[in-house]
Amino acid sequence: MADNPFIDITIPLYNEEKRIEASVRKLIRFLRESAFPYRYELTLANNASTDGSRRIIESLAKEFAQIKVINLEKKGKGLAVRTAWSKSGADILVFMDADMSSDLEFLRPLVDGVISGKCDLAIGNRLGPSSRVYSRRVARKIVSRAYNIAARIFAGTRVADHQCGFKAMRRESFLKILPFAEEDGYLFDTEWIALSSRQGLKVCPVDIIWYDDLDSKVMLIDDSLKVFKSLLKLRRRLARHPRS
Repeated sequence: MADNPFIDITIPLYNEEKRIEASVRKLIRFLRESAFPYRYELTLANNASTDGSRRIIESLAKEFAQIKVINLEKKGKGLAVRTAWSKSGADILVFMDADMSSDLEFLRPLVDGVISGKCDLAIGNRLGPSSRVYSRRVARKIVSRAYNIAARIFAGTRVADHQCGFKAMRRESFLKILPFAEEDGYLFDTEWIALSSRQGLKVCPVDIIWYDDLDSKVMLIDDSLKVFKSLLKLRRRLARHPRS
């Protein structure tokens, strides 16, 4: 890896006109004030937004040289991140959710775990011994824990938290799993964790502080039923990819 590795921080977004500008400015301000030591760019991956998101992010790209924009015609968080990472030439690929629920103070530990070679894929962990989660929604916590148990059973993973929107990966490691990655929706990071494990890559949880987003678009009952059905499909797909 280069002495001064290049970091791509991708933010996938769909109809985020109410908060994307504030989130991006918060991230840029953090990177500057924390003296983030690595070269970086921000990729705003707009997956078929129908509101004013595209206008906002293209305006931000004109204001900040570090920002690039990708506009997709098809909806899908997984598709957005996969497309952005596939186009990136950065050494380390990061993605985080547009709501900035993960405490940005943990960005450096996430990235350093990959740069050091300790991890091929570093994943934010809301369920670790030193993690802290600030949430008033008990039902969401229950559904999240149920999902993680199901993911370990159906995808054969060993991590506690699959879907925290805060992950970093070595580019060469991403390219190893890319030919097998098929999930365009919210299950994409569970698929990537499972594929990484099957490829013999090192997956490392990083305990974080996480603040629940009260404006989340996730519908607990409808989305949960849909996700569990998708887990069954994922299990069948993974069966086609034996462990290396």
